[in-house]
Amino acid sequence: MEMNLYARLADQLADQIREGVFRVGDKLPSVRQMAKKQQVSISTVNTAYGVLEDRGWIEARPKSGYYVRKRNEDRLATPTQTRHTPKPRPANTSQLVMEVQRDAAARKGVSMSAAIPALDFPILKQVQRTFAQMARSKTFLGIGYDSPEGVREFRHQIARRAVDAGVFISPECIITTAGCQNAMALCLRVLTQPGDIVAVESPCYYGLLQMIETFGLKALEIPAHPQTGLSLEALQLALEKWPIKVALTVATFSNPIGSLMPDERKAELVKILGRYDIPLIEDDVYGDLYFGDHRPKAVKAFDPDGRVLLCSSLSKTIDPQLRLGWVMPGRYFEAVSHRKFINSIALPTLPQMVMAEVLSQGMYDRHLRQARECYRQRFARLLDLVNEHFPEGTRISRPQGGLVAWFELPRKIDTTQLYHRAHAEGVMLAPGELFSISGQYRHCFRLNYAQGWSPERELAVRKIGQWVREELQSS
Repeated sequence: MEMNLYARLADQLADQIREGVFRVGDKLPSVRQMAKKQQVSISTVNTAYGVLEDRGWIEARPKSGYYVRKRNEDRLATPTQTRHTPKPRPANTSQLVMEVQRDAAARKGVSMSAAIPALDFPILKQVQRTFAQMARSKTFLGIGYDSPEGVREFRHQIARRAVDAGVFISPECIITTAGCQNAMALCLRVLTQPGDIVAVESPCYYGLLQMIETFGLKALEIPAHPQTGLSLEALQLALEKWPIKVALTVATFSNPIGSLMPDERKAELVKILGRYDIPLIEDDVYGDLYFGDHRPKAVKAFDPDGRVLLCSSLSKTIDPQLRLGWVMPGRYFEAVSHRKFINSIALPTLPQMVMAEVLSQGMYDRHLRQARECYRQRFARLLDLVNEHFPEGTRISRPQGGLVAWFELPRKIDTTQLYHRAHAEGVMLAPGELFSISGQYRHCFRLNYAQGWSPERELAVRKIGQWVREELQSS
């Protein structure tokens, strides 16, 4: 795992260089001094310095020591916000979605296409041990169906954690689901009929577009700013023009661009929708993965009328295999509960009992602290690699949390073709055409930076940059 001592020390020193603690030309402490200061072995420091040297942060000078070297400045701009007039369209996403999902599940080559967490954290073993212990000691078979709302102990833990997002809620107002997407599907089923118009941010997570297509709905793409998210101004204009039935948003570390809507705009979003009596389905699945000092508030924190249906899960923070999510449906509680009963009656009891135990014992909080720092460092490393290996004109988002980064390339680059070339070489990325029904993002793609950096993964990023350069030179 990347969180061994030498890698952690290398990341800490790289952060200090970025922040100016050590400037270009400064000499780093000697190996012995650093080993004594950090209370690690000399071999650990030697390895950490070797990693920094390989990454271009420092250079060794004979008989003198290690010095901070001059690096290329960050020359990468952030992606542009799309400028288009929203128009309702039947969602018609391609089979490419299923190909990307199957590639991610096959775990072949270097996969950076799926928005999944790193799966090498200690909490996975803790969850396994808890499963084994509770399977032996707890009664979960021979008790019939659980209630449609789910195991109360698990809902209690979700309610307790919701306070961090500014949401104060009773466990009785929460319904467990088979993941976040299942929660959102239940909400859409309750709130819409075939042919209805659903407002979504653009670019939009392709799983939501697939859902809209399956339900016979029309998607109205609202432009999103790469830093502040859904354009409230564009949404207001769309509401004046179209009979929107419901809005969907990932306001906190959106997928795919990683944007974070400021609190004041979240509050304004609720007010705008309230004036039109339109519900909002909020996907808050990335909210716990913040890089800053505190967890951002959910949009539901600003909802006095129960019009916001907050959906989330453990899929992005621990493992999608758990298939445990939840919804806080507000005024739509009875309708969503009934829809869940129709679809599945109830969820398996044991996984909910296990995760209630994990959440109650503090394991999850320790895991989140570790994961957030890991992901922050891994994104910083991605920026270094892109700065070094991608051509002029490359733009990349600056997420303040979450798992994914959004790339915008010169418009002459077709990222669907790039996807197929990378796929043939065993490198998986998510091409931009998946994230829209209007064909706007064929020069964009999404990468997952959550997995630990290995020589193979770094080489994959270098290859992508090389292929983009070659395509630009040949066009």
